[in-house]
Amino acid sequence: MHIKSVLAVSAVLTVAASGVAFAHAELKNSMPQKNAVLKAAPSEVAIDFSEEVNPKLSHIVVKDAAGKRVDKDDAHVATSNAKHFSVDLEALPAGEYEVSWTSVAAEDGHKLDGTFKFKIAP
Repeated sequence: MHIKSVLAVSAVLTVAASGVAFAHAELKNSMPQKNAVLKAAPSEVAIDFSEEVNPKLSHIVVKDAAGKRVDKDDAHVATSNAKHFSVDLEALPAGEYEVSWTSVAAEDGHKLDGTFKFKIAP
């Protein structure tokens, strides 16, 4: 009976330790930040993730309050940092915007997504 307990604990610890290898590319920081009120329109939305993202499977989409897409559909990772993912924006007037993002981790393919808003003040 004691051997079964040891084996069960060992199996649990092995699974718990291997969970570190299955990390996700989580949003660490964004520009603009969530709920930011800006005086001037940004030229891009940039997100820093906790790990490298696969640029072919990851996305950033920016829409205005009417649901019209206002980014240039050119999301890309920085050449010097595959954790930094950004998309260029059209010239934006004052208003509220929603950013939807999807990250697919380059290492293990795990997918996350989320949204946040920012506002450009008149």
